[in-house]
Amino acid sequence: MLVSIILLVSGLFILVKGADILISSSVAIGKRLNVSEFFIGLIVVGFGTSLCELLVSIDAVIKNSPDISVGNVIGSNIANILLVTFAAGITAELKSIKVSIFDLSFHLGSHFLFLLIFLFTFLDRSFGLLFLLLFVLYLFKSFRNSTSETIEESNIENDLFSNLSHLQPIKYGLPISILAIIITLLGADITVDAAIKISNILNVSDSFIGLTIIALGTSLPEIATSITASKKGKSNIIIGNIIGSNIYNLLLILGFTSLFENFSYNKELLSKDVIILFLASMVFTIIIFKKIKIGKIVSVLCFIFYLLYLLSLYFSNF
Repeated sequence: MLVSIILLVSGLFILVKGADILISSSVAIGKRLNVSEFFIGLIVVGFGTSLCELLVSIDAVIKNSPDISVGNVIGSNIANILLVTFAAGITAELKSIKVSIFDLSFHLGSHFLFLLIFLFTFLDRSFGLLFLLLFVLYLFKSFRNSTSETIEESNIENDLFSNLSHLQPIKYGLPISILAIIITLLGADITVDAAIKISNILNVSDSFIGLTIIALGTSLPEIATSITASKKGKSNIIIGNIIGSNIYNLLLILGFTSLFENFSYNKELLSKDVIILFLASMVFTIIIFKKIKIGKIVSVLCFIFYLLYLLSLYFSNF
């Protein structure tokens, strides 16, 4: 048991570190090649912060533990809304938030669609293809709606990997990015293996592990990014990070993993969590739409709700 826990923590650390290196190097390469910063933020950073969830989910399905995959996405999105908001808002008050109606509506609509599919039918290949199509349409629409304000908010990190990648994109940047992907893949493999062993030892469902430990671990990039952005007063980056990451998780990851032949999930075990996810996304939408300042009160409430959610999971599994 102790060995499995150590492996799980190690796997999560490797996973997050690999994704962090990939984001830094990719952004620097894009800047060097004069690629639109909005494009970098949407494609590279958005994908990078969701890379953990993507690789863990694919690895879980391949290893015949698809409940970990689905639970990871649901749990990560709940953590993104409640925990990331808490971490950012408790660091500094989030105000003057500007999010387009399109992004806000698409975020809520995606969760509502997922809720309907989950409760009344099954997420199969046809719905998976629909999710992927919606994801591509979202990227296309977001790219067309990009503004100069969005573009200005992407910066190169001042670290070794970023500097080397920016200096020599092909000589240093490409190998660093490839190495980062390999590191992240290794972390995902270790994490899933350890999670499966722990769930077997504790005699709990794979979905419970996916909803809690793995979801928390794979949400670390979003949490770290949001805390940093909060310190710099970049409220829009934080909210954009939450919305973008959730859409990536829901449409890209679930859409892709549902194409696998052995993809399945325990509908009965996860139904409550899907409802909670939708309710959280609805409250989140209201807060942003009404331009409610996210300060300590809202942040603490988010944290309390997340703790209550974790407690409900604990008591329903032990």
